Amino acid sequence: MSFYIVSTPIGNLDDLTARAEKVLKESSIILCEKKERALKLVSHLGLKNLRLISYHDDKVDSILPKILENNKAGKNISLISDAGTPLISDPGNSLIKKLIHEGIEPIAIPGPTSIIPALLLSGFDISKFIYLGFMPKSKAKIQTELGLYLDTNLPVIILTSMNDIKKIVDILSNRNEIFNLSISKELTKKNEKTFRFQSNQFDKAKLKDFISKGEFVTIIQKLNTSKNSQINHKKIKKRILELKKLNYSKNDIVKIIVKNESIKKNLAYNLVIKYWE
Repeated sequence: MSFYIVSTPIGNLDDLTARAEKVLKESSIILCEKKERALKLVSHLGLKNLRLISYHDDKVDSILPKILENNKAGKNISLISDAGTPLISDPGNSLIKKLIHEGIEPIAIPGPTSIIPALLLSGFDISKFIYLGFMPKSKAKIQTELGLYLDTNLPVIILTSMNDIKKIVDILSNRNEIFNLSISKELTKKNEKTFRFQSNQFDKAKLKDFISKGEFVTIIQKLNTSKNSQINHKKIKKRILELKKLNYSKNDIVKIIVKNESIKKNLAYNLVIKYWE
């Protein structure tokens, strides 16, 4: 009868909407990524007399005939992912394209996603944003892909692992611009946390501890170009000379200038050398 694309909780079962629950209860077949993950939701809802079919886009040609047959027989079919909204960095795109081609109009049941909560918690202007999903494994490829979007000054959202974040932080630290980062984990769960910092100054130990376990939604936004370029040389020179008189070392002055003026470390160092009289 109908084919539904159903959003399911990403960590908190209370986030399942009443409409999603109703649709799943009325479904004869549920397509899912991993049956063991889907069974937890099925058990929670007390669903019976339905068939779970494991689905990935490489199975679309073998599964499509079954979907069409059951649809003609008047059965409701739902597509879910392991967590969150299907198709967004999850399987399903190939199947939906083919269903539309066959004249079947899917029905979307909106609900939980990790992307929107991470944006809300970032503290960034999120009136516009760019979503990139998962990153390539290669650091060089990550650098290339990010480079296409970072200069837009819009928040760029990516789904990351610990190793991804390490590579991204290293990439950003070696650029001349300054970037704000917001990294969220355990979204909608009891231990939900967000770590925010700038690419030119952050506590490496805290970041290492924060990303030691789990999956993350990372948001990057380049500081406004005008803010990056407006450096008050007169003010910085005065401060450097004041600190010098107080017997601060060059390295200590660099750290202070980086923190107080929100500029890159290499630029701060060059200014200290320039104004050291």
